[in-house]
Amino acid sequence: MRNVEGLELSAAINALEADGIQVTTIEVSSRKGVDGDERRVVRAKQTGENSAELTFAVFKTRIDAPEE
Repeated sequence: MRNVEGLELSAAINALEADGIQVTTIEVSSRKGVDGDERRVVRAKQTGENSAELTFAVFKTRIDAPEE
């Protein structure tokens, strides 16, 4: 399985599915609950020959983005 950690979630899913891998996702978040604007893969785990589990978090990547 290719390394997709750090990629934006949709790009990671597209890359793995193009390789014939079925993907499931799990979202994690901090207790601070800061609203984010970008979903990034923080862990990728191969769960079978043709399956993987991606853990992602929503990060605030634009510091100029207003707080909601």
